[in-house]
Amino acid sequence: MQSDDEMESRLDSLVEAIEAEDKEAIMTWIRGEQFTLVSLSNDEDSLSAMILETEEFPALVAFMSSEHAEEFVDSIADQIEGEEVDLFEVSGEDLLTPLAKEFGLLINPESDDAVMIEPALLQMESDE
Repeated sequence: MQSDDEMESRLDSLVEAIEAEDKEAIMTWIRGEQFTLVSLSNDEDSLSAMILETEEFPALVAFMSSEHAEEFVDSIADQIEGEEVDLFEVSGEDLLTPLAKEFGLLINPESDDAVMIEPALLQMESDE
């Protein structure tokens, strides 16, 4: 398990890439990570990751650790009463594959190290 300092250091390089609008560095960073996603549903047969509607765009919610995900779920427990909550792990590559172009990415919401990536920074001009 990684310490908060290690995670903060890794997130710093992502923040620098976002500030520089360096799409290649952002994509490389995401592909090199593992994420924990939260699924809320009443349907046992399907998992769908939590999406947060921001003022500008919808954003996929992802966490750098299952501990962050569990803390987040606990913090919104009163809002999701009665819903089935599942946590699942995905690689950065798998995180990006199904992401529609209008979606951003919100990493570690409700934490001191939350990072938002706008949809435009997640789109490469030429798909590989």
